[in-house]
Amino acid sequence: MAQIISSKVSFTKENVSLCMCPQCPVQGASKCVKGKMSSIAKALERQPLKREDIPGIYCSTGTATCRDLDPSQYCMCADCPVFNQNNLASGQPVGYYCRDGMAK
Repeated sequence: MAQIISSKVSFTKENVSLCMCPQCPVQGASKCVKGKMSSIAKALERQPLKREDIPGIYCSTGTATCRDLDPSQYCMCADCPVFNQNNLASGQPVGYYCRDGMAK
């Protein structure tokens, strides 16, 4: 899959490194996310980055490819540097990008 660029957030290594999604309680019990995190270094070496290999930065890539997330848990998007640097509080949706799609 080609690199994805949303109207708000670029899908880049820099943003992936700042992304807090892998620490988010929504992903806390996800076996799928844990599996992807075990190979994140290799995923970040690939160019272009593949959204299905990166468990996060959903504000850029859209809904999660992992289906075992728990959106009933607290979403910490508002605490994320990517969220703040891109002024995502003024866009739509305003959090839960893993469920609701990329920021616009």
